[in-house]
Amino acid sequence: MNSLVAFVEEINKKLGISLPREWKVLDDLQVARRFLEGVNRYFFQTYQGIGTTDFQGEELEYFSEFHRFWEANHASILNARIRRAKATMAAKALKEAIRKYGRGVLSLTHQTSGLAPRAVAQVRFFTANQDFREPPENQFSKYLVDPTRFDPQVIAQDPADFLRFLGMTRLSQTDKRLDFAANAAGFLLEHRMTAFEISQRHANDAVRVREALVSRPNMGYGSKKANMFIRDMAELSVWPHLANFDALDVASDINTMKVALRTGILYTDIPLLSSFLDIFCHQYGHIDEMSAMAWRAVWEAWRDLDPNSAPASPCLMDFLLYRVGREYCKDNLVRYACREGHVFYHFGGRLRRCKTCGSEATRAGQILPCQADPADLPREDGELLLADDNLLRTFDGVCLFESVCMPKTAAFRLLDPPKSISIKGQTGWTSAYADRDRGGGGLMS
Repeated sequence: MNSLVAFVEEINKKLGISLPREWKVLDDLQVARRFLEGVNRYFFQTYQGIGTTDFQGEELEYFSEFHRFWEANHASILNARIRRAKATMAAKALKEAIRKYGRGVLSLTHQTSGLAPRAVAQVRFFTANQDFREPPENQFSKYLVDPTRFDPQVIAQDPADFLRFLGMTRLSQTDKRLDFAANAAGFLLEHRMTAFEISQRHANDAVRVREALVSRPNMGYGSKKANMFIRDMAELSVWPHLANFDALDVASDINTMKVALRTGILYTDIPLLSSFLDIFCHQYGHIDEMSAMAWRAVWEAWRDLDPNSAPASPCLMDFLLYRVGREYCKDNLVRYACREGHVFYHFGGRLRRCKTCGSEATRAGQILPCQADPADLPREDGELLLADDNLLRTFDGVCLFESVCMPKTAAFRLLDPPKSISIKGQTGWTSAYADRDRGGGGLMS
């Protein structure tokens, strides 16, 4: 109980509020009861007349007094800003990476299975609007199995069968995914067009295409996914001549946000809050928006430094940044030691024996790959023990942003990106409301 009482004292001290004389008269249980009741009341209980908020096009009651306060004040509290000096440093790092490794490092790695542009557009249109928690199997190869499955009439009639065909039924939030598939099909049917024809119908203007996708309700295309889809169509030469292409931003996700925060290009006054305190995703949406602005600042600095090597649009940096966040900015490098005194690293925590002497290996910590010397990374015959397509192999273990992040120094801040928690999602926030007069409530497994 002492830790809770000490926490209450610490909070008051930070606020500069002196505790009343009667404070020491209360026993620990009295402090706990009053404090926890107050915290629960403010953060997690609702009441009749609390008011409503708009969330993803739906009017929902506030979850608590805190969430009404957080909606109004989250941006000011976080005070997210862009460091222009860091943006210039990142631009120089990207410019050097292009000089050293070629423009191919910016390219997509989608394997389109030799499909014609019309088929590529159709497949990508019906998959780019869906959420993937992990890289999916090749969706383009599915078209070779049965192209009729990508007919909008077929999808509209049975969107569940389409999701099963794509192998997406094991993922969460099935109702949302069904809506996305059905409404995307309806979009094409209503306008009597294929996905390939979307650009032509909107004067081959990237901004107009994006507005058309985003304005369609419940199709899964917010600005982020619309930017990503249009970027793919340009990169895969499906729509090679788009006006206003430079208006498209990096399709921000947890990986690109992570890199923006850890490089210091984007920074906040306090570390980001847990998603438990961001139920309506105000923090997530704000950092997502600010991250896109931060990477645009990097692109602008790059264009000023060297317009010849800078890509035509910020969105063309997207895939490389995503891969840096997913493959470099991942604390999967485990430090081991054995009883003979050998210290070594391995990607993953399942190594059992020392490769030098064969004695039992013991885990001694976990770090990012960029925090170790590249020469100490696990190798065989000089090659990193990683899959061929891992970006660490491309750059031989040296992160292109090392001069920006300085991950081996005390100045480095291992900041995590925000997490999105949907009130309609798998976690069941819709049923988690707690009435102030009744108590209880909350999540359940």
